Amino acid sequence: MKIQTEVLIIGGGATGVGISRDLSLRGIPSLLIEKADFLSGASGRNHGLFHSGGRYAVSDPEAARECIVENGIHRKIAPHCIEATDGFFVSFPEDGLKFRDRFLKACEKVEIETTLLSRDEVLASEPELNPDLLSAVKVPDGAIDPFTLVLESARDAEKHGAKFLLHTQITSLMTHGSRVMGVRAKDLIQGEEHLIEASYLVNATGAWADQFLRLAGLRIGMALSKGSLLVTNQRLNHRVINRCRPPSDGDIIVPTQTVSILGTTSIPSEDIENFEVTPQEVDLLIRETSRMIPKIKKTRFIRAYAGIRPLFQSEERGDHRAISRGFLLIDHGKREGVENLITITGGKFVTYRLMAEKVTDLLCQKMGTAVSCSTHLRPLPGAGKSPGLPERLKKIGHLISPGNGEIICDCELIQKQEVERLLREGKVKDLQDILHRTRLAKGTCQGGFCIYRLLGILKDLEMAKGDSNKVLKGFLEERWRGIRPILWGIALKEEELLESIYGGIFNLK
Repeated sequence: MKIQTEVLIIGGGATGVGISRDLSLRGIPSLLIEKADFLSGASGRNHGLFHSGGRYAVSDPEAARECIVENGIHRKIAPHCIEATDGFFVSFPEDGLKFRDRFLKACEKVEIETTLLSRDEVLASEPELNPDLLSAVKVPDGAIDPFTLVLESARDAEKHGAKFLLHTQITSLMTHGSRVMGVRAKDLIQGEEHLIEASYLVNATGAWADQFLRLAGLRIGMALSKGSLLVTNQRLNHRVINRCRPPSDGDIIVPTQTVSILGTTSIPSEDIENFEVTPQEVDLLIRETSRMIPKIKKTRFIRAYAGIRPLFQSEERGDHRAISRGFLLIDHGKREGVENLITITGGKFVTYRLMAEKVTDLLCQKMGTAVSCSTHLRPLPGAGKSPGLPERLKKIGHLISPGNGEIICDCELIQKQEVERLLREGKVKDLQDILHRTRLAKGTCQGGFCIYRLLGILKDLEMAKGDSNKVLKGFLEERWRGIRPILWGIALKEEELLESIYGGIFNLK
């Protein structure tokens, strides 16, 4: 199939989708191509921190300033995707108070609002914190739902004319002189081949930036860093908890939905496709975070996962935490003479909108189009107030009331009709697409007791592609990667039960 578009965006993470939305709101046609589903890279494998910028106020003030500005914007345009918990930066005796004082001054310079709290004030609101703490600084951190945010951005972009090709991989570039004229791509599910012509191309592939640029004989030099995280079986804290010291491993605990997420590590990585959380990282994260919340040592974990940070470094640095968390916008016309190619990389999840704005501004400049950005003013579809505990309890009560439909995921109370609605919309192509759009398989059993029900629905609606046993086995193998690093105690017992069910009753080998 031959396709023509004004702008071709490569990469379906937060930044790529943000660019798509910005372009659509300015009336510029675009097509986004992604080899998997939305959020299959770092955008869907982070700790869901809604950054105030405090974490980088001392070490990277420019990145911190970007974070706090975008923090304020998203409280207005996407409050329903945010849990505005606030955050505490806590100091312990071994940390001293010198860094805390530097932290307070740095936050003031970049206009991050802070409140200094005494030990007693902190423990009154976060009773699980270690009473050894000296004090804490409150900042406007929170938790953000990256999946809802990005999927609603995509929906809004599509409403305004943007197009998307998911599960489609670029196989080669078409060039003429100093321009990239388009790409050849293949649908990885249907097998259909596409020839896509575009006036401009945007490389928003994150950790895959250099991999894509190699097709054009270019390179920018990425410092890829693996960050590993652990998910608890219960929510341990009300607010985001950071250690008040220079950013390090195992110094943040983010409360989100029904769990807490512990992170993170920063380990150089060469492989962006195959990576796992190591036992050493698990031990480190538990040891460091339990200094803040001692209960962590006895807490059950339900998953370990990792993502690859796309960091850009202009010079060699041994410690990836010393590399800026700001973003880099590259006009390859000025840099290498490839006139219609742009790369955007780096940044934080919370700065995706700003990154998209800068890319779209550059595209408009190249096109000679004078249309201003409006994404900082226009709320996302479904925007309402940030959901608090009363709203959540009301929703749970509604879900479990008789007559409200069959529940297929007991851990997260996902209704059968919610999944059927997704399937009938026709925008999901495989099992992972469904998991990205619901909280199915994100609870205690990690899909062990509900995934076969989902496959049953796919069969009933005649939407199962291929051998169901093969699909089920693929899911269980991917699930195993996430639970293997945290298998001990009750989690190990549950896994032995599931092995008996799938191996003994289902005869799945």
